Amino acid sequence: MLAQQAPPAAPGATAESRAAARDLLVALDSAKQAEQVMSMVSQQIVAALAQASGKPAAEVQQIVDEVLMPEFRARLPEMTDFTTELWASQMTAAELRELKAFYETPLGRRLQAVTPAVAAGAAAFGMKWGQDVGMSALAKHRDTLRARGLKI
Repeated sequence: MLAQQAPPAAPGATAESRAAARDLLVALDSAKQAEQVMSMVSQQIVAALAQASGKPAAEVQQIVDEVLMPEFRARLPEMTDFTTELWASQMTAAELRELKAFYETPLGRRLQAVTPAVAAGAAAFGMKWGQDVGMSALAKHRDTLRARGLKI
């Protein structure tokens, strides 16, 4: 498996904007976010391996934690570098510093606190909405789709 390559440096990406982006990531507690991502990935791996192996999920979780998760943690700098480059290529150092200052205000901290719940709720709704609209549209247009050669 190949590692994701960082986006090419945009003309606006400078050493100064990269440093400001790193500071922003610290203010955003990106290490905590990365841990949450790794936890979700771990759960998916455990579910797949438990189903494939027939072993209890708790046993598989222990194995995954001992064998696979150290690899994820060792490669976390790749995610940080990639995200740093993304921010640095999209915003100036001054903008990044201003954004960091915002996230250090009470409102910025509040935004950080509620964002995971809002994002999770929006994602859950989006999945259900997509399924509902898709099923409804398929039912409504089944004959048309078949007439155009689609097998459904």
